[in-house]
Amino acid sequence: MKTPTARKQSFLELGICLCAAVCLILLSWKSPSARTLVIEGLEEAPLKWVGHEDPMGIDIDIMTEVLRTMGIRDYVFRFVDNGSRLLHNARNGNSDIVLTLSMNDERAEFLLYPNEAHLLLDWRFAIRAEDKEKIRFEEFSDLARVRIGAAADYSYTSAFWNSGLDIQTVARSDLLIPMLLQNRFDAVPVNYLNTIYDSLQNRYRNKIAFLHPPLRRAPYYNVFSKASDYPDKEAFLSRYDEIIREMREDGRLLRIFERYLGPDGYDWWQSQYSQ
Repeated sequence: MKTPTARKQSFLELGICLCAAVCLILLSWKSPSARTLVIEGLEEAPLKWVGHEDPMGIDIDIMTEVLRTMGIRDYVFRFVDNGSRLLHNARNGNSDIVLTLSMNDERAEFLLYPNEAHLLLDWRFAIRAEDKEKIRFEEFSDLARVRIGAAADYSYTSAFWNSGLDIQTVARSDLLIPMLLQNRFDAVPVNYLNTIYDSLQNRYRNKIAFLHPPLRRAPYYNVFSKASDYPDKEAFLSRYDEIIREMREDGRLLRIFERYLGPDGYDWWQSQYSQ
């Protein structure tokens, strides 16, 4: 017959065995919420690209900070080669999140949009720095005597093309800034963010200025695939919105912009959230 001490020891050993068994079961079972979150995008600096084998860029840093704040560590960034493939994967649930898309009715049929746009991307007229006191833009008539260049295959806005201005077209948008600096044009519509970044990388930032207001501005979002089986997507997006607002208020977004845009980062932050 076992003594009370022996019985207590047996119960203790049984409890330890049961706990070990439960732990083994839990470790061997991978819940849906623990699976890898797949985030896809197109390479486009300074928003997102592969640098030295690791993804980097403004979008990458914003999403990484969001996931860090959420406590999500199991995720992967993937890049695809074209927009059709990007949307195809999202439509079919082969990806969970797509980085930096504008909103339209067709996409809203298969994508879940957060309330918060993490970026407002705009097109502005770039001019030579020495002309910043000579050329202004409040309405298109202000540019009536200005030589304007534009890329033939860009929509810009219908108001721009119907403005009655003397617009000379070129085959590619990447020709506009060189032709501006060669005095062949006096103003060219460009992607503001991309041009700032390119001008810093190629050391011509001090040679150009930008006219305000923007020619066009649109909000861009990090969106969830409706077909994704990642759990609690609505709760994810709700928390995502909270974190983006927190990052805007506590300076984390500003620091990300300054990381890639240098001194222009503060102006970019103001253009996003102070107007």
